[in-house]
Amino acid sequence: MVRRNRARSSSLFLMELIIAILFFSASSAVCVEFFVKSHLMSNDSNALNHAVNECTGAAEIINTADSVENSVNMMKRLYPNGSYPDIQTDMKYADITIYYNDTFSQCISQDAIYTFTLHMELKDQMVEADMQIVSSDSGTNIYELSTKHHIARRTGYEER
Repeated sequence: MVRRNRARSSSLFLMELIIAILFFSASSAVCVEFFVKSHLMSNDSNALNHAVNECTGAAEIINTADSVENSVNMMKRLYPNGSYPDIQTDMKYADITIYYNDTFSQCISQDAIYTFTLHMELKDQMVEADMQIVSSDSGTNIYELSTKHHIARRTGYEER
């Protein structure tokens, strides 16, 4: 009889141990899922932050330029790895593409994770620019910005 009590108590302990292991494995699976989601959200917010900075930087360049061709020249100096149109006098529009890797450093198109596209157009002394940054692997639009800049007419003594 003593043996039967020991067998019953050890089987009860074993069941208790199995239930505890199942509980901890289920809770660890939930915790891992939270960590993965937080990591993905951190990556998304990092990409959004970089995208906002790049678009606002390009908008500032456009707002300081006197013309579309001047904007393209400034963008060429700051972003040498992009694809640019041929510079023409009295340029009315331009499409610029700049490529970024996963750390938002400029790169060539084959290594690109993010693509920055900028379309500028001159309409009645206004430079209108539409820009967006798209994730190349998923095709999702991360950020887009539109801006307008009035180009003032200058007299001869006001030339820069």
